[in-house]
Amino acid sequence: MAETLTEKQRVAVEALEGARRAGVPLSDYAKAKGLELRPVYDAIATLRRRGALPRSDRPRKRRSKSRFVAVRVRSSSAPATDIARARSGMVCRLVCAQGWAIECGEWPAPRWISALLSGRGDVAS
Repeated sequence: MAETLTEKQRVAVEALEGARRAGVPLSDYAKAKGLELRPVYDAIATLRRRGALPRSDRPRKRRSKSRFVAVRVRSSSAPATDIARARSGMVCRLVCAQGWAIECGEWPAPRWISALLSGRGDVAS
């Protein structure tokens, strides 16, 4: 294999083998030898794709499941407030840290909420 390697590939393979012998990560070994990391990684990746080097010994990390959920949006002839009211009877809920809650069947007027909450930072809707 050594006869068919370019100079960059030969340097990369020597760095890979040296890191394995020393028991250190390739990045640490390359830095200690004054090598630029990107060309070393690129040469090794190219050789692995061609089958000239075995795939990495490390198991690949599995991606965790996404926390996003697919949503299908459909049009409806009913207004959104009617749909929300039909489902729960509640459109808006104000909860205070002291334990009281106000549930509204429709959106209250902004002026009413402002008057209710004036000077208070502990209420959420």
